[in-house]
Amino acid sequence: MPLFGKNKNEKSVEKPKAAVSQNETSYFGRNLKIKGRVSGNGDIIILGRLEGEFDLRGRVKVAQSAKINGEVKADVISVNGSVQGSLAAKEHIHLDQTARIEGQIITPRLSISEGASFDGEIKMRDRSLKPSKPADTNLASEAINTAAPAKK
Repeated sequence: MPLFGKNKNEKSVEKPKAAVSQNETSYFGRNLKIKGRVSGNGDIIILGRLEGEFDLRGRVKVAQSAKINGEVKADVISVNGSVQGSLAAKEHIHLDQTARIEGQIITPRLSISEGASFDGEIKMRDRSLKPSKPADTNLASEAINTAAPAKK
């Protein structure tokens, strides 16, 4: 039996690796005032004030007490508080009844609850959509010819 290393007859047993959550949730408390840029992976719930930019892979929840002046980018954004600036989500944005937004929204899917306030511009695009091919000109001209009334 060797002191260092394994005996040739011993089978190696791999230890199970601990699962690491990629979507840990972080909280920015009610009494926090943050200026600057926040980026990374994970979910975040904002209760305080932010002036700057959020750029996250994950979910952002802007609580009713939160006030944001800047830009928020994430996979999914849910707003109950106030935002002056832009919201950009890869998947979905939801404005709850207490949301107050002034600025721009960019997302492929948007839901707005009754009572929410929004003043600004909305751009909805679905990244999965590809530009359509131009229609076959022969088919288009046939459709026009059959739809036009015959002249006498």
